[in-house]
This record gives sequence, C-alpha cells and structure tokens, in this order.
Amino acid sequence: GTSGGRYRCGDVRRRGRPETVLTMASRILVVEDNLEQAKALKQALESLGHTVLGPAPDCSSALELIWREKPDIAFIDTHLGSETCEVVLDECDQQAVPVIITLEEGGDLPHFCAARNQLAGAPDAEKLLRMFA
Repeated sequence: GTSGGRYRCGDVRRRGRPETVLTMASRILVVEDNLEQAKALKQALESLGHTVLGPAPDCSSALELIWREKPDIAFIDTHLGSETCEVVLDECDQQAVPVIITLEEGGDLPHFCAARNQLAGAPDAEKLLRMFA
C-alpha cells in the first residue's frame, strides 16, 4: 500500500491578508506537464465544485491562461518539461494569484519555491478538503 501524500499548507496569502480559499467555487489554474497528475488534480478540484483552467502543460500556456482567465488560485508544478516554473510564479505574484506548488511524492523542492505553500503526492478531493479545513 501507499502511505498517501504529505501535505503542508499554511495560510494562503493574497495582498498581505490571509485568505480562505477553496471554500466556495473558485476558478483554479492547474499548471502540470504530467498528464496523469494533471487529470487527478483536475478531477479532484471539479468534484469539489471548482472550475479548472487548463491544465497548462508549459509556461507559455500557463501565462496565457493567467492573463486571459484571471484565476482565483493556481496549483503549479515546479518543473514543466525542460522549463522551471519561475516565470509563472512571478506572474502569479504580479497578478495577486495565490500559489500552491505541486510536488511528486519525494520530489525535491527548488529553492525558488521554498517559501510557498506545497501539495505533495497524488491529490484527491478528501485530501484537498483537509488542506483547507
């Protein structure tokens, strides 16, 4: 059996204020190049009543969705193929979009993501609800 994912999540902050996220229907950007991970996260979020933007498999797709759709929150993979997600994180910060970094179980967290909220392992609706309870 698997031990399940480990989840670390503090207050998600937007413009310096703690925000309650995922308690009502939200527009959520998913930035993930692993099709299986993207599908699992999309299904979990949709089962909780959220609208999923994407999944975006690369930085250019993610940036286009941020500019066009103005998401409420973003779940972002640290590495997108040969790219890192730094440019997407910077744009989320500029647009005041809270970010949760998604990691594969046991994956290394890049230095530029260290201060951000994190979701490790395969997501499901129950685990997402526990994160934000």
